[in-house]
Amino acid sequence: MPIINLFFVDDHPIIIDGYSNILSTTKTNDTTISITAAYSCEQAYFKIIESHQAQKYFDLAFVDISLPTYPAQNLYTGIDVAKLIRYYFPACNIVVLTMHSEPAIITAALQEINPEGFILKNAINAASLVAAYQAIMMGATFYSSTITKVQKENAIKRLNLDAIDCQILTLLDKKIKMKDMPNHIDLSLSAIEKRKTNIKNRLLKDKGNDAAIVTAAKKLGLLLVY
Repeated sequence: MPIINLFFVDDHPIIIDGYSNILSTTKTNDTTISITAAYSCEQAYFKIIESHQAQKYFDLAFVDISLPTYPAQNLYTGIDVAKLIRYYFPACNIVVLTMHSEPAIITAALQEINPEGFILKNAINAASLVAAYQAIMMGATFYSSTITKVQKENAIKRLNLDAIDCQILTLLDKKIKMKDMPNHIDLSLSAIEKRKTNIKNRLLKDKGNDAAIVTAAKKLGLLLVY
C-alpha cells in the first residue's frame, strides 16, 4: 500500500494535530498517511537528518516561518528549514505557513524557497487545507490570495511591466487575436505588437509563441490559473 509521508514543522502542537486530523480524512483504501512532526528548527534539523539517513523521503512538508531557532546549524526561521528540506529531499513539495502578511517576509520566502504552496494561517480552514493538499499532490500550486497579490506585484516590478502590458497578457490568455486587440486597448496595432515583443523578451528571452507567454505569465503569478 503506497505511503504518503507528510512532515509538519510548527511550534504549536495543537496546530499540527489539527492539520494531521484534517488531512487524515483524505486517506483512501489504496493509501496510508505517515506523519512526522517537529516543533522547532532544532527538532526539524534532526528529523530531516534522521529521515534522510533512513531513506525515508517526505512527499509534502508544511513549514511555519516563525520557529524557535537553532543557531548551531544556522537555522533561524522556517525559511531556513525549508531550504534544508529542499537540499535533502529535492522532490518534496513544500507549503509555507505564516501569520505574517508583510511583503518583505513573503518576498523572501518566495525567492528563497519557491514553495509549491504558500498559505496565510488566518485565511485557512479545513476545506481550504484539503484543497491545498489535493492540488499540490496533483502537481499544481496553491497560494493564498494575499500571497498571490504580492507575488504578482513582485513580478510586475521585476519585469518592469505596466498596466497596459498586463492587459495585453490578459487578452492573450483569453485568446484574443492581435488584430482585434485595438478594440480592447486604446493603442495602435503596431504599438501593441511592440509591447508584446517586449513582454515576450522579458518572459521568454524571445523564444516561444503566445501560449508560451501565457504559461510563463501564469507561473509568475501574473495571470490566474484556472
